Amino acid sequence: MSRSKRHPLVSMRVTREQLELAQLRLWELGATGLEERDRTTLARSPSDEHVTLVASFSNGVAAKRALDDVNKDFEAELSYLADVDWAVEWRRGFRPQQIGRLLWLQPSWERADSAPGQVVVTIDPENAFGSGYHETTRLVLGALEQRIRGGERLLDVGCGSGILSITALRLGAASALGIEMDEDAVKVARRNARLNGVDAGFEASTTPLVEVEGMYDVVLANIETRVLIDVADELSSRIAPGGFLVLSGILHEEREAIAAAYPSMRLIEWLEENAWCACVMEPDVR
Repeated sequence: MSRSKRHPLVSMRVTREQLELAQLRLWELGATGLEERDRTTLARSPSDEHVTLVASFSNGVAAKRALDDVNKDFEAELSYLADVDWAVEWRRGFRPQQIGRLLWLQPSWERADSAPGQVVVTIDPENAFGSGYHETTRLVLGALEQRIRGGERLLDVGCGSGILSITALRLGAASALGIEMDEDAVKVARRNARLNGVDAGFEASTTPLVEVEGMYDVVLANIETRVLIDVADELSSRIAPGGFLVLSGILHEEREAIAAAYPSMRLIEWLEENAWCACVMEPDVR
């Protein structure tokens, strides 16, 4: 039985003032990669004076030599990360789930316990955002369940795995265009469309929003608030008469900023789940 490969890591605790010199020292000692972490990793706090540098090395001998060197001046330790087959690992934790009254989401390897008349959407997100497990995605799915009547043309900005476009098509929309900066996500979205048998009505591309032509009955954007504000004019101008806009990825405290960024739109409703919000808007024709 073969042993799985292990990747050696040297972790060292430094102050922010020491950070640049510590990074240089690790590179000189043969590090093949560096990661900077603080207590929150993703949401850094300026008051946190220390960070942890994690350096990867090509082999255990090089890592041990580096550890012996930096231990003279810093708090450091050696650890090993087991090799992971990410093509399999991303599947962990994905289970069928019901969204609202009508919708079910399922991965391709497990069947949903759906009832006759319910709509089942198969999504394998792989490395693209959009599994349906995040609140921002569920809020938009709920809005689609309530508002898709059939025959709509849809624009999905930041489509990720394609989950929103594909769900709209399964609910009866006529066509969907998903745009995404990440070419790999575009490939994932196309595969998911084929899984659901809606690829004839689905187009995914890396076309920038400013180059998208035409108007749409439904426009979706599940992206961070900063971007939603930046592209407010482009999104608003692509809604056809009688159509609607769904924005998601918004925290409670960001709602006023979103409303102010869309003065030509009339707010229909706010949807909320935990700390996250989505809103449904339509052109204000008064």
